Amino acid sequence: MSVQLLAIKFNHDSASATNDGLNLRKNGAQFISVPEWQRGISINPEDSLAAYAVAQVHGNTVTIQAKFKRLVPELTTVEIRALDATIDPPGQEGCLGILLRLLRALFRALFGNVLGEVAARQVSFGASGETAFESFQLINTKLNTAFVGTRTTSWRWQYRTGASDPWHDFDTSAHRIYVLLDMPTAPWQQLPYAAGNVQLPWTEVLDYACNWAFGATATTDAACGVTRSTYQLGPSRITYDCPGGGSTHYASPSFNCTAFLDRVRGGPGAGYYVNCTDCATIVATFANVLGCDLWESRMGGWYFDLNPLLGIGSAVWQTACGWAGFSYHEVAWTGACDVNDRVFDACLQVDGDADPTSAPHTPLLPCDLRFGNPGDGDYRDRLATPAGRPTCDPQPATRRRRPVF
Repeated sequence: MSVQLLAIKFNHDSASATNDGLNLRKNGAQFISVPEWQRGISINPEDSLAAYAVAQVHGNTVTIQAKFKRLVPELTTVEIRALDATIDPPGQEGCLGILLRLLRALFRALFGNVLGEVAARQVSFGASGETAFESFQLINTKLNTAFVGTRTTSWRWQYRTGASDPWHDFDTSAHRIYVLLDMPTAPWQQLPYAAGNVQLPWTEVLDYACNWAFGATATTDAACGVTRSTYQLGPSRITYDCPGGGSTHYASPSFNCTAFLDRVRGGPGAGYYVNCTDCATIVATFANVLGCDLWESRMGGWYFDLNPLLGIGSAVWQTACGWAGFSYHEVAWTGACDVNDRVFDACLQVDGDADPTSAPHTPLLPCDLRFGNPGDGDYRDRLATPAGRPTCDPQPATRRRRPVF
């Protein structure tokens, strides 16, 4: 081996995300600095993390920056490229071989290399035997058509000394790549890009959000995936706080995302119980990191009666905890959080049939459901009784996005 790969920068322009990766941190305590891949440190894909927003890079040339070292002094200039290390080598194409190749191709399409390959270019070694951080174009990327998810990009690095010379393998690298639909929205930020900014997108949040919304190509689908997966955390991880009267445990006044992640992983977190504010905040925060645009907002000025529902963690159709009604209810909400806007409610399922006031009940998770006026048959009518619907009115003045910590 005559050349070594020293480091790779995916996020090499912190002021833009149109040609490179996003500004990230791992969690509330750990910042992700560049270069994201470093020789001797980045061994597994999860040691080298990068994220791309499809709407930002669409149609643009995506680049990385890489640095190399020569191991023999006679090398002054070489041509370097990187191939997709997951591409199958030529082999016999019997029936079994063809089937395996097709299965591997399907797996790569779903979970594999979304960044394509690194186009060849010449680099020169300085007096120290190292190159500067050189810019390389990515070719054959799938970012223009990619859906939400987490992928592994593996590259096989090669060099040659002349245009007619053979290529020589000299290194490999593997990276975990998060694919988002668009730039994360609040509470997430891209600037300032500094270790002290806890509102930079967390990769530990992306680990879950990309899984919950896997396959989404539109923000509505992504938000629904997050809503559904949050509701399905009950009853094993979380459930509605009937014993505590529906108290907030994770989202007052800010979102204790660190504790929530601990709870999802099986730790104690901030406890077993949640309420509507917690659920609204979880949905909006995890959807918005993917490029959605949700708010946390309340309905109900003081009190409204409820139809039977399935609260998070419960398999019993009843008014919440057996109470007749809510003093207020909070959901993830689009736009102005008003009558004609859409709600995403992970706190409960409503009755989706023609008569939500009585049995039999058809479970419906409120996902991209118009809030509506009384009598419209939308979310408001399914949540509140006929008598309660006039006071189950939107409260857009409560519209907010809670910062994470």
